[in-house]
Amino acid sequence: MPADEDLYRVLQVDPSADPDVIEAAYKRLAHKYHPDHNRGDIRAEERMKRINEAFRVLGRADLRADYDARSGARLPELEILPAEVVLRAFDSSAHEINFSVRLSQVGGPPFDPSIHRIDLTLAPPWHLADVHWHWSHDSLPADVDFTLAFGDGVLEPGATLSGDIDLTVTAR
Repeated sequence: MPADEDLYRVLQVDPSADPDVIEAAYKRLAHKYHPDHNRGDIRAEERMKRINEAFRVLGRADLRADYDARSGARLPELEILPAEVVLRAFDSSAHEINFSVRLSQVGGPPFDPSIHRIDLTLAPPWHLADVHWHWSHDSLPADVDFTLAFGDGVLEPGATLSGDIDLTVTAR
């Protein structure tokens, strides 16, 4: 089987499919492509090998989790609210701004910090600041606290800064 082949596609299931759906898909495809039903058909034989390998991996929870982590096939869908932060009326002596946002899961497999990595990027004008962030705990939902440190002259009294927070989830 080609190393880059999508095992979910081989079994014709969605990456969020439950184990019983994966098993049913395997049985349906195995019946269709089994050598006893396709004598002498080399393409059916090759297809059956790919189906067996896909089920060998996706049919076992531990192997499926490892495959998902390596392929990014089933990444959690996370949301950060608010996605845009608007800060107004700065103190003229301020050099730091603190704010919090809420990080929660909206779909996909459960977020696991040992498997998944979260990257938060602040879009301009936040690039003018030295940005530090941390979250309240490794499970979701969680509060993410930001500290933005600005140099002299960036924060003007009464000014408004507005920027997006981009969220990316990857497999480790």
